[in-house]
Amino acid sequence: MKVFGKEVGKAIKFPPFIERFKGMVLPKSKSGDNELVTIPSTNISDGEAAFELSIALPGLDKKNVRIELQGNTLIISGEKKQSQEVRQRHWVRREFVRNTFYRVFDVPLNADPERISAKMKNGLLQVTIAKKETKYKQILKVA
Repeated sequence: MKVFGKEVGKAIKFPPFIERFKGMVLPKSKSGDNELVTIPSTNISDGEAAFELSIALPGLDKKNVRIELQGNTLIISGEKKQSQEVRQRHWVRREFVRNTFYRVFDVPLNADPERISAKMKNGLLQVTIAKKETKYKQILKVA
């Protein structure tokens, strides 16, 4: 069966700049607790001057999101805790929910680790990673 011209079940080849980012999820949370771990939807684009990641994080505030750069690895993680308490005449019910996410991206070699910026608005985290500027372009003639 074909969907959008592709055979279902066959591997789809992604462009090289997406392959270099390879979003990965760790099998266990950092805390080791039983918790709901989500994988946020991520769009990655390769612009003229920068790579851009748009990550959907509905319900999260920017204070609950952490972005780290370790070598050529970009780590984006976050956590949302909620609690609810209902008191009735003879009983009390307390519920605690903890949602976390943890994404790891390999940053391409032509990205400039000194020029990374991030902003969050309406549950959408936008990370911009500027590309390194090439100082010169050299064209060689074949003798």
